Formats: sequence, C-alpha cells, structure tokens
Amino acid sequence: MFDDRKKWFQIYTQPHAEKKLNRKLEALGFTSYLPLRRLTRQWSDRVKVVEEPAFKSYLFAKLLPEEMRLAERLSEFSFFVSYDGGDNGHGKVFPNITDQDIEQIEAVLQAFPEALMYEDRRLKKGAQVVIREGSLKGYRGALLADATDNKVALALQGLSQSLVITVPVELLDQELQAQP
Repeated sequence: MFDDRKKWFQIYTQPHAEKKLNRKLEALGFTSYLPLRRLTRQWSDRVKVVEEPAFKSYLFAKLLPEEMRLAERLSEFSFFVSYDGGDNGHGKVFPNITDQDIEQIEAVLQAFPEALMYEDRRLKKGAQVVIREGSLKGYRGALLADATDNKVALALQGLSQSLVITVPVELLDQELQAQP
C-alpha cells in the first residue's frame, strides 16, 4: 500500500539520541532513515569499526501529517526542521525532501563510508550562538558580522562586558529559539 501523502521530514533530535529515536520510529512502524558513516577507530589494544550519524542530531522520517504528532511525543525528538513561510502566509515551510535525495545520501555513504556531511551554515550577523568545543565551550554570544572565510567575530556577553573574538564557524551552534 503506497500512500503518496507521506512526505520525508528532517527531524532534529536531542543530543546523541539519533540512533535511539530511529529505533523508536521504526518500532512504531514509520519509515525512518538515519544516515550512518563507518569509521575505523584505533585504541591502544584493538581496532574497531564504529558507526556514527553522518549528520549530528538529524534523521529523516517519511510520515503522514497525523503521524507527525506521534513522533513529536518521543523523548528523543526535538523538532521538525522547518523555515518561516515569510510573507506568503503559509507559516512553517518544510524542506522538500524526495526519495531521490534519500537515495543519493545512501549512495554517497555506500561509496564513501567515512564521508563527513556538513550542514549548510549560513550564520548571519546578530545570530545568537554557543561555542560547541574547545576551552570556551558553552560560552554564548552574538555574531558581529556574517561568516567569512569560515570564521566569525563573536561578542561574548557576561559581567556587563563584551569581548570580541574570532572563532572558526565549525565550533559554533546557532542557539535555537524556544518553540511555542
């Protein structure tokens, strides 16, 4: 039974919950896809092949509109990736993900199992961000300029002062606005 009302949605998960959410969606009978990359890890006493999500905190699910509400109730779920419809009056707009897009991701990971996928990061001036890694991990700030050369100027706030630093863009996560 093919239902053409089902659409692919991109789901943002709670941190490090991609595999668990994928299992729960499949247990509910939903079609879900978690792109995994295979890496060889060397420890002092052994070598092991591990699988980790190709897109950190993301997975894909093919759902009916009424199934979206069930997925939202799962503890590992954070939100469906969507964009503001702007002036068109449509509210949320979900990315148009096709079966071919999913097949293309699968093909790339089959041919290049260690491929690292990068999110399209268009951080803009004024965006609220948090530093994800390094000695300043957890610090929050606002971008003073659009990202150029993969670096941004960041105003760190605290102690009624601002400190302007330059940070590699790959160390930043955009702060998520509270969902209503």
